[in-house]
Amino acid sequence: MNYAFQVKKLTTLITFYTTNSSFHVKQLLENPTSEFKQSAYKLFHEIFKHSVPVDSQQISPVDAIFDSVTASLALINQSEVALIEATQKWWNEWYFVLTMEHSLSHEKEDAPYSFLSKKMHHPMKRHEMSHYAHLFTILPMPISNVCAKTGDIIRVNQRFIDVFGYTVDDLPNLEQWWVNAYPDPHYRESVKKMWQSALEIGNETGQDIPAHDYHVTCKNGNTITMEVSGINLGDEYIAVFNDATKRLEDQNILRDMAFLDSLTQIANRRRFDEKLSKEFEKAVECGDDLAIILIDIDHFKLFNDRYGHVEGDLCLYNVAQAIACTVSRTEDFVARYGGEEFVVLLPQTDKQGALFIAEHIQKAIEELHIPHEDSFTGYLTLSMGIHAINKDDSCDQKEFIKAADSALYYSKRQGRNCLALS
Repeated sequence: MNYAFQVKKLTTLITFYTTNSSFHVKQLLENPTSEFKQSAYKLFHEIFKHSVPVDSQQISPVDAIFDSVTASLALINQSEVALIEATQKWWNEWYFVLTMEHSLSHEKEDAPYSFLSKKMHHPMKRHEMSHYAHLFTILPMPISNVCAKTGDIIRVNQRFIDVFGYTVDDLPNLEQWWVNAYPDPHYRESVKKMWQSALEIGNETGQDIPAHDYHVTCKNGNTITMEVSGINLGDEYIAVFNDATKRLEDQNILRDMAFLDSLTQIANRRRFDEKLSKEFEKAVECGDDLAIILIDIDHFKLFNDRYGHVEGDLCLYNVAQAIACTVSRTEDFVARYGGEEFVVLLPQTDKQGALFIAEHIQKAIEELHIPHEDSFTGYLTLSMGIHAINKDDSCDQKEFIKAADSALYYSKRQGRNCLALS
């Protein structure tokens, strides 16, 4: 079947809700009865209500549809990624349930969303049916079928075995699953409580068992982060596993992008503010030293006017990278503070230590030999203001920054290309 028209409608749905803020998108995805999920239900039903395969060997078209949707979006943003991943997961689960019901019974239901109710015919015989068994074999994600009353694991699909390495012989029941998949006893108890809570929410609301991320230990000892959700089937339920690794990696990449200055490729002001709050609080609580260096490129406006903005941007990048390479400790932090200003945060460092770092930064910039005809040296130079606190000081973050800024201002008044301690 050609799904071009359906791909277009699904793309329209995704882009429509992408116009919301990322915070609102997150709320949409966390709400099991959100307008977006209802719209996704309707579109799914519209596409598949008359096209569920009688032959259960037919591969689900859901992933192919979403591949086309992703390809149709020229520039995909964070909200679109979140909406696409959530909708694809829902559709795979709904398609599985719809196909399974269709295989078990050809009776037509009057209610348009009856396949979402998860109420199956012949519950005591369901796991013995050949169609049902074959559906488990071809599903693209790990699946396990569990008896809700006894905790027995009735079956797992081939994908489950491929990913985790466990067979039903290894995991006859949930208790054995808990022991094998979560060998750390403290984490195991946390997981069991989380899953039990999810089961109760699913039973109380009549909705799917809500998804959570779990760190699953495979038979070979490797650990995989899986998003585990479930489908209620009365006396049984189906646990559905989706690999969360890529999603978490994408989230980390997007988070890094949100905190990265695109021009200089170092942290931006927003990331610095967050880092400062944590380090300042830690220094106050532990009585540790904390130092800061505010850095300003001397006569940068004149540099831009003479050499142009392209050279100006390249200059900012080179200076930022030189500072970052000079400040080498893992706990130290470098960010673009704004315009031609940079900031260096130095945990567990006193004024003398900060002065030592500042002198090395000054030397690193000198070695770049960036021409600047409007500077009295003929080359690009920096002015820096340094401030540090210790356990005997009492100030807040604003005063901490203000002291460094005052030192920077003093260094400029002294003719620039110098360092000043507050």
